[in-house]
Amino acid sequence: MTGTWRVFRSESLRLRRSRAVLVGCLALLLVAALRVSLGALAEETERRSAEQRAAAAGREAPEESGANAYGPLADGWGAGLKLGSLLLLVLASRSLAGDREQGLLRLATTRSVSRGGLVWGRALVGVPACLVVLGLTGLGAWLAARGLYTFGPLLEFGYPLMSQEELDAEVWRAATATLPPLLGVWALGLLVSSLVGSPTAAVSVAVAGFVGFDLFKDLLGEGQRWVFLSFAPSFADSSAMGELSGVARGLSDAGFSDGVHRMNLVLPGPEALLLVVVAALLVRRKTL
Repeated sequence: MTGTWRVFRSESLRLRRSRAVLVGCLALLLVAALRVSLGALAEETERRSAEQRAAAAGREAPEESGANAYGPLADGWGAGLKLGSLLLLVLASRSLAGDREQGLLRLATTRSVSRGGLVWGRALVGVPACLVVLGLTGLGAWLAARGLYTFGPLLEFGYPLMSQEELDAEVWRAATATLPPLLGVWALGLLVSSLVGSPTAAVSVAVAGFVGFDLFKDLLGEGQRWVFLSFAPSFADSSAMGELSGVARGLSDAGFSDGVHRMNLVLPGPEALLLVVVAALLVRRKTL
């Protein structure tokens, strides 16, 4: 795996200087914040409609209750992460295939970089990339939630269901559980990139596979939990961040059990490692 660190540094620098990546980062912030803002607008519209209906019926307007920010935070963070998962998949699937098409992979091997290093260096890039996606989406959602709502304990008819400290712990639990499947998504993109020669085709295959599993994973029942993609934020969301939305609103059936949470933390790592190993073996055997 000669040259792994060199590939990591060069790929990291290329991503930092990419305008497309910058636009994607801004989109992650905006999508998360916009989801929170639109949710607040919908709640305000519903409140005014309730007041108008009460006035028309000659009843008192319903009493306002301070909306807790944790539910909207989870909604916005989850929305940003759905976009983030696709962005990570696209970046990873274009990586090897794009450089192969441009002849950069062959050029790199002439500069003391092994074929394994080409893959493992890009795999390491996934760690900061996933952290950036997780951080940006969380920041966008937190800023909007802090500006439009109030963070506090979860109350039901004036009685506390969860303290603010418990809610903070649930947010941290969901965030840490989201990182491993994001790394798995990156590894999946690298595997597809090692299989397919064209970057356009690689992106198409990767996204189609991701969405296809998302559409049919319910058919697997609880067996879907043995596949790391079931824990990744997606449009048919069954991730920890998706569950946080219900937990923050006091739903009794929301949240992962301890067993599922452990699977979420443990399974994506070995599965992602296996995908990267297979990708490295494929690159070692294929013509660059």
